[in-house]
Amino acid sequence: MTEQELRALLNDIESDMVERTISTANTDKFGQAICAFANDLPDHRV
Repeated sequence: MTEQELRALLNDIESDMVERTISTANTDKFGQAICAFANDLPDHRV
């Protein structure tokens, strides 16, 4: 991943590669996000 690609991800609010949250207490949401990224439907292979 290039620095430019990383900066684009940081600027993105949310996408199939970025999941933003403000809560650290809702562990169910973290689990769901991890499972979704593990599925890698768009096949990013990163």
